Amino acid sequence: MNSEVERPSFLSLPDEIILSCLARISRSYYPKLSLVCKTFRTLLISNELTVAQLHIKTHEIFFHVCLKFPDKPNPSMFTLWIKPGQILTNQLEKNERSTGDTRQRNDPSSNMFVRNKGDIFLCKAPNMTVARAKASAVVFNGKIYVMGGCMADESVNWGEVFDIKTQTWEALPDPGPEFRFSSIRKIDVFQEKLYVRSNEKKDSVYDPKEEWRVVKGLDMLNRNLGCGTIEIVHYGGKLLILWDKVDLSQDKDIWCAVIALEKRHGSDEVWGNIEWADIVLTVPSSYVFVNSLETGF
Repeated sequence: MNSEVERPSFLSLPDEIILSCLARISRSYYPKLSLVCKTFRTLLISNELTVAQLHIKTHEIFFHVCLKFPDKPNPSMFTLWIKPGQILTNQLEKNERSTGDTRQRNDPSSNMFVRNKGDIFLCKAPNMTVARAKASAVVFNGKIYVMGGCMADESVNWGEVFDIKTQTWEALPDPGPEFRFSSIRKIDVFQEKLYVRSNEKKDSVYDPKEEWRVVKGLDMLNRNLGCGTIEIVHYGGKLLILWDKVDLSQDKDIWCAVIALEKRHGSDEVWGNIEWADIVLTVPSSYVFVNSLETGF
């Protein structure tokens, strides 16, 4: 007597209905769902599923980092994944520890080299107005903003901007002695403004259309960061900051914090609110950060 495996009843549904159901499920479950049947595997990697997620506004944002370890020939990719329903807390309140200053130094230079995204080789650009060492830069609206790396009393040209079209440099407004730091750790574009973090443990926001603003409310974060910042990126309308700290076993804990920036009512003050912060990975102390990537689905 011949027997047949009964076909699951849900597979008799139109693909549109299955896609609608899958679009409401977090991607974190996709590896297990792909084991159900071939139909699921095909739909889970289809463009139609992405379109369905965008239509019902369930697309998710993922943050990936590429790290190099001494015992592996090739870099490894890691993805930040928040478990559905997970309650996120600010663990900095329980894990405040001090860190030392591990700044590197090199000779100041005013040389500037630029490269288009699709090109391999660098091109010489007009020199900056002052020589800098370990300056930070970011591209925003067709211009290159460079800050820090010079003497803290260089108030005229502490920050400058290079216009790619006109090939000219122009000094940025002086942020004042309170925000003028000689060593900048990271600059990131966020909500049409430049978010600046310095090695002197201060945060500020520069609006190219207005002026400088100090970011208040992040004292706890500044006490924990030290000089171990890995990356600052725009993440779902907020700031995501990664940094590392040596733990008791001499490995390194990679911390992650998500920060929301806001202007308080009736005031021009910019405040940062740490929505959550926690250790997301523990790695050997000799690891190397390669790059990061944000993807949206």
